[in-house]
Amino acid sequence: MDESTKSVLVVGFNTRPLTYSLKKAGHVVYAVDFFGDLDLYPNVKDSIIIVKKLGTNYSSIKDKYGMYLAEFTIEMLRKYPKINYLIIGSGLDDAFPEREAILNEIKDKDYKIRNLNNNLETLRKARNIEYIYNLLKSRGYSVPSTNSYEKIKEKSSTLQFPIIIKKQKSSGGINVNRIENYEELSSFITFQESKKFNPSEWIIQEYLEGIPVSCTTISNGNDCEVISINRQIIGEQVLNAPKKFMYCGNIVPAGLSKRNNELISEISKTLANKLGLRGINGFDFVLKDDFPYLMEINPRIPGSFRASELVLNLNLLDLHVKSFDPNMWNQVKYQVKTATPKGFATKMIMFAPKEITTDMLTKINDLEFIHDKTEPIKNVAKFEPLCTVLYKDKDFSRSYNGALKVINKIKKIIEELL
Repeated sequence: MDESTKSVLVVGFNTRPLTYSLKKAGHVVYAVDFFGDLDLYPNVKDSIIIVKKLGTNYSSIKDKYGMYLAEFTIEMLRKYPKINYLIIGSGLDDAFPEREAILNEIKDKDYKIRNLNNNLETLRKARNIEYIYNLLKSRGYSVPSTNSYEKIKEKSSTLQFPIIIKKQKSSGGINVNRIENYEELSSFITFQESKKFNPSEWIIQEYLEGIPVSCTTISNGNDCEVISINRQIIGEQVLNAPKKFMYCGNIVPAGLSKRNNELISEISKTLANKLGLRGINGFDFVLKDDFPYLMEINPRIPGSFRASELVLNLNLLDLHVKSFDPNMWNQVKYQVKTATPKGFATKMIMFAPKEITTDMLTKINDLEFIHDKTEPIKNVAKFEPLCTVLYKDKDFSRSYNGALKVINKIKKIIEELL
């Protein structure tokens, strides 16, 4: 290996897009991944795939994969103690004990690996929505009306329906519930209290009807630059989303007005600088009545970044790595600031509409514009992620409709092979 070549360990629920960009940038890549998509393997020198390692499936461990991500990250570190960098993607956003276990392993074994992620204190602040909303209100920004779950019963007589009840740890739209009336609220509370759960993990929030958007930024802890503002695709029925608020993809750029872009950028940069965020991070908003209301911060590389890379012609993972080097920040900032979007890119995550056979998977994987290809070694259960479509074209509608045409080809394959 050339001395200038750096190795990177990528950890996350779906590391395939990150490994692709890192390899393209010239890094030697290792991965700890949940699914082990078919197109992950050409990007990595070695990997640990959770479902294969445990001989299980998505449904069986979908609520505890964070524990396994940490466990197998430590295993990979022990196997390759000279890896240069660690990047953690989705899957460990709120898993602070698991992150601590990884960091303690690095410290105890004196590994020289560099942590290219936000520190734990920053992560805790970024994921504390009460802290973030108070910060925004102190600077004159409006935020959704939000209360703790414990106050639901005492405030239920004054609630304005519909409302949202969600876990503070609700990454990707999981554990987000829209409640229409008192009867639904009562049923929800009764159901939750029948299970082993922690009320302090839940919040109640006003429902905002609007356009879901996100902002992708890059920072060095003191300074921040906006990479792109993105339309979010949420709970899309044509993609068989298993939940109403499930993250299903993005359109980049979002195609908003100049005023909206400026306000979203302003709020995102304000928070990034106040929190001291580092590297690439994501901010989720709902645009209602021409004002962006922050929903949550994802203090890690967001799922929209590959679409951003396509339209900006940038390798964002390379810039993420460089942003942690003080000597490279000005170059990183200049590249982002001077990048001009060319066209639009649409990302769509397709979920299985029913049980999908290996024959179907093989044909789906052969289609153009397909990524995150499910390995055709066993059937895929209904509502499990099937693949990702990534389609670029010259304008918003051509990009979106082009991606939909690929989705329709997938559906045709499934119908023909039933």
